[in-house]
Amino acid sequence: MPHDLYEVSPRYLAASPLSEHRDHLDTLAASTGWTLTTDGPTATVTSPCERIVLRHDRAAEGWGPHLVITAHTGPGAPARWRADIAGNTPVEFLATLTSTITTALATDPDHLVYDIAATPEPIIGLAVSDEHWGFVDDQGLVGLQATDGLAAVLSRAPDAPGPPLQDDPGIGWHLFAIHPAGSLWGVSFTHGVPVFVVASALEQTLSPEPLIRPAGIARHPAFAPLITARPLPAARPGQTTTGLPPQPPGPVQGSAKAR
Repeated sequence: MPHDLYEVSPRYLAASPLSEHRDHLDTLAASTGWTLTTDGPTATVTSPCERIVLRHDRAAEGWGPHLVITAHTGPGAPARWRADIAGNTPVEFLATLTSTITTALATDPDHLVYDIAATPEPIIGLAVSDEHWGFVDDQGLVGLQATDGLAAVLSRAPDAPGPPLQDDPGIGWHLFAIHPAGSLWGVSFTHGVPVFVVASALEQTLSPEPLIRPAGIARHPAFAPLITARPLPAARPGQTTTGLPPQPPGPVQGSAKAR
């Protein structure tokens, strides 16, 4: 269908409403067999071993998290680490994060929950283009900021000087984007979250590939300037495509590394 229209937006400027996050939890529970419970506007998805809990509050107000992911040593135990999802985080980011978590829980639960890897875990090494991202090193915060000023990924060591991320000393990573009308989305990770879990969200944020979705999905008017509509080109013989062909990324000129 070469004339179908698709929405195209820079990856970190894509937006998904809270309802899509809740729909994703429903799909996650149905596809994995995890337990879904609801209590008014709150939905909770729990792994069979009760070590991973995702709690979504559709009635959450303000810029605080409406979806919180926690890891526990067992039923009723305090959280060892936490991931907070706020604002209109692209649901594709959430899907990557939950896929990483569910796969790790099945293959190496000690690594996921305790951050104890069977083999030494390398530091994060992500290639980024200097054209699109610049390094940040300010008052104990290090990371990357988009050259358009609309997104950043920041990390803070537990003993770093300066103000804590999100006014919470327990947070070690904060990824976020803004748009002309204000905050767009944010994802935070406390200290103790395994590097590979954080990396799955970093890779989504830093990817040069745009997000492509079918056109016609109802969006908040504030998000309209972030989206363009393009026709889906016909696939060439022997080519399979589910969206616009990927744009070749710019030259890799730098890398972001953090423990």
